[in-house]
Parts: sequence; structure tokens; C-alpha cells
Amino acid sequence: MLQFITVSPVRYSVAEQARMVIEGGCRWIQISSESADSSETCMRKEAEGIIDLCTENEVFLVLENDVALVEDLKVHGVFLTDCSRESVAAARERLGAHAVVGTRCRSYGDIEALKGLDVDYVSVPAEGPAAEFYAAMKRQMTEAGIEFHLVAEGEFGTDELAGLLAAGCAGVAMSTAIAEAGSPAVATREVLDALDRGREEAYRNRI
Repeated sequence: MLQFITVSPVRYSVAEQARMVIEGGCRWIQISSESADSSETCMRKEAEGIIDLCTENEVFLVLENDVALVEDLKVHGVFLTDCSRESVAAARERLGAHAVVGTRCRSYGDIEALKGLDVDYVSVPAEGPAAEFYAAMKRQMTEAGIEFHLVAEGEFGTDELAGLLAAGCAGVAMSTAIAEAGSPAVATREVLDALDRGREEAYRNRI
């Protein structure tokens, strides 16, 4: 799974970023509060500008932090940069069981604090050698019986992706490496192709 996180418009607008990554095959877009200037009005405008495009292409659309706007626009879900137990529980209660709720965690301790809540995925920024970092975190989660999907967040090279999947990550969340590529559509396809190869390699290693 590739989750594309929009970036502040420098070369391409948020709508252009969305169009190009969808052209490249991405089926999960997160509108960053930074790319929308952290204002509800701007976030609404950016979301409304791509809702139809996402619907037509069966793309999940997630908004960062604005639970009320997710509810109002009826998009797929919310991603919370505040991973406190209170914030995550409140988002789930307000949006209901059908919504996607993800959050950014910085450490295993952050993840452990959410145990027992209905969380779809935790996105964790990479530290150090990425594959080793996520493998260690996944082991801790498994030993504790925590079943959240673990998403690797960072600007990864395509040669790193197989290792991240082998480490137990369900997918990757990327932004600048794609948005600022010569062709975001081509960069998206390259990432997705590398993820497909990584999944095939992981499957072969299991049998």
C-alpha cells in the first residue's frame, strides 16, 4: 500500500499532485494540514477540489486532523498527528466504525498507549536503518498482541521498500520524494512496482 501525503504547493497544486499520483496508480491520498495552511477553509477547498476525482478512481481520501470536516464532507477518514488516547478515541466515537482512523506515533510507547482502541493504522516516521527499526517495532507489537497496521513514513528509495515489507510494514507513506519528482506519475508507478516486487519476494520467502 502506498499512501501519498500532499505537500505545500511549490511546483504543483494539491489538486495537481492528486491527479498525477492517481494517474500513477496510487489509491490512497492524505491531505496534509501543512499543504492546506492548517486552516479549515483551505482544507475544505483542497478536499472539495479532489473529492470527485478520488470517487471516480476509487481512491481513499483522508484528511489530516480535521475530524469535523471529515464528518461533513463524508470522506473516508482522518489521520491524527496527535496520537493521544483521548484524541484517537474521540475521533472514532465521532466518525463511527466505518471510518478510517490513523495516527502518527513516534515510538513503540506511543503505539502501546493506544492498545485496545479501534485504530486502523499507525504511521511511524523512520529512524536509523529503516528496515531494522520497523522490524524491531513490529516484534514488540506482536509480542504485546497489538494488531494495528504499521505504516512506514518517510522518503524511501525504491530499493528500500522490499525490506520495509519484510520488516512487517503494511505499506509506506511518502510525500516529497514523489511530489517533487520530475514526473510524480512515473515516480508513483516506480514505488508501486517496487512494493509489488517486495510482496512477491516476501511470499516466496514464506513458502
